[in-house]
Amino acid sequence: MKLVVVSALLCAMLALITAADPPAKQHVEKRTYCTCARYSGWTKYGNRNYRYINTPMTWAQAQRYCQYMNANLASVHNLWEYRMIQRVIYYATHTYKTTWIGGSDAQQEGYWFWIDGTRFRYAFWCRGEPNNLHRREHCMHMNFTGSKCMNDIPCNYRYPFVCVRK
Repeated sequence: MKLVVVSALLCAMLALITAADPPAKQHVEKRTYCTCARYSGWTKYGNRNYRYINTPMTWAQAQRYCQYMNANLASVHNLWEYRMIQRVIYYATHTYKTTWIGGSDAQQEGYWFWIDGTRFRYAFWCRGEPNNLHRREHCMHMNFTGSKCMNDIPCNYRYPFVCVRK
């Protein structure tokens, strides 16, 4: 009985608050939404938003986690974007941690794709990479070695990752 009364009071209170809001107040609410998005861990760059997840997962688990947030593992289209993703990682960890991004050649060796379907036109490969060591390196991570470059690595290894969404 108490739950029904509390629910009814809560609904009535929300209805009164909504009815009392002047049009200017609604504009403020939209600005609040943008502020909340910024504080939720997403960083905007151009028309895309990035989020660093510091939980080590396999590449496939990381992609599934990104999809849960309506995103994908990050694709990289130029050096500026690569540097931006590095900054997202650095701000979260105060270091340049080795991190999954959305590149893979698991479908066919040597044909790299971005998981979000964008064209693979840019890569900042480390020297001698991708090398498909032991014929089992089909996923991409970044910030490898002191050069902080891209490397191919087995997909079942566990790393933190960066998601991107529009």
